[in-house]
Amino acid sequence: MTTIKTTTVKLPATGFAATMTQWSTRAFNMVVKFFVVRRNRAAILQLGDLDDYMLKDIGISRSDLYAVLGHSYLDDPSSELGAIADARARQQATRSIC
Repeated sequence: MTTIKTTTVKLPATGFAATMTQWSTRAFNMVVKFFVVRRNRAAILQLGDLDDYMLKDIGISRSDLYAVLGHSYLDDPSSELGAIADARARQQATRSIC
């Protein structure tokens, strides 16, 4: 008995339909990113309502909030705020070891 093995090769899409698909995907991703950044910015603004000792408890300060919110509206401030909090936690852990 003879077996036949088939191989499917997916060629890159070309033409008008492919270009429109790529543009619509990019546009959709930009809209999603806008809403994610907007939601994260609103959450960080709500952190500003907390007292200073509560902010210190989660590893950030009020000046950190002002610093990350001072950037462009299109940049996501939550990742930078997380990096600041992680750096501060590592610094405090190093101090407690020494």
